Amino acid sequence: MISEGSAFLDRSGRVLAADAEFRALLGLPAGDESAALQRRAGTDAALSAFLLGEGPQSVRLAALNGSPPCELCRVGSDAGLLLRASAIGAALAAPAVEYAMQAIVLVRLAGSLAHEVKNPLNAMALQLALLGEKIGASEPLASTCAGNLGSLKLQIGRIDEVVRRYLDVADPAPSGDFDAGSLLADAANLFGHEARRRHVALACQAGPGAVHAAGDPGRVARLLLGLLWSSLSSTPGGGHLFARATSSAGEAVLSVEHTRGPPDPTLGWVADVVAAAAPEMNGRFEESSEGDTVRVALVLPKERPL
Repeated sequence: MISEGSAFLDRSGRVLAADAEFRALLGLPAGDESAALQRRAGTDAALSAFLLGEGPQSVRLAALNGSPPCELCRVGSDAGLLLRASAIGAALAAPAVEYAMQAIVLVRLAGSLAHEVKNPLNAMALQLALLGEKIGASEPLASTCAGNLGSLKLQIGRIDEVVRRYLDVADPAPSGDFDAGSLLADAANLFGHEARRRHVALACQAGPGAVHAAGDPGRVARLLLGLLWSSLSSTPGGGHLFARATSSAGEAVLSVEHTRGPPDPTLGWVADVVAAAAPEMNGRFEESSEGDTVRVALVLPKERPL
């Protein structure tokens, strides 16, 4: 469901869905959104380029036909554009854009995972165990096949672990506080294949039980996926990316450091989304650089405020 001043356009620029707030901010009549938006773009070169996916990820529109001045933010995907309109001076409504960010990143990650792989894996493990029992009846054959069976069990276990990480990051269980170290480690490890493909050395210093944080783990997972993807996309081949979970002074610090490279122009909005969301979770977003290393961090409270 699209809400809070949002609209979705297909690749031709046709408005597929738009809520009442979006229509009001842009002065678009219900039922005629596509034509009205194109008419407005015809008199505004910046808006026309924006709708084509060109130039900055946001554009400011002047007041028109009783509608207030507003800022339009764009999130692109292969399917089209998600647009988010907000009155000038209003804070970026993070949740709507976060879901778009999650969708884009998870679509890329899903390409390396088989559909509904859990049940086949369990069946394979069961059949392998039965096969091992049958082979075990013949001592010479059991000795010959032990290495092969062990290797198969190991590979099934590895695939099962990847799927578990994916599910834990994509749909973490809601809770008042959560294991932030495990969440960061699972998210970072999902990018292992993509890092190897890009010739980037990926490492993670985070583990279960070490760092806890208060808040919504599902929302934090979305933000971490965006930070990791944006950082990896801006890391040159031969560079490094290092994720770390630490705690200090009652705060959980989930950071990503990477070698500086050319930024991906389509992902410049990620930092804005995280910066807008962090205060809503009683946290903050940090961004800094030193030499050739860029650091971004999501800082969260370890306990909920009373």
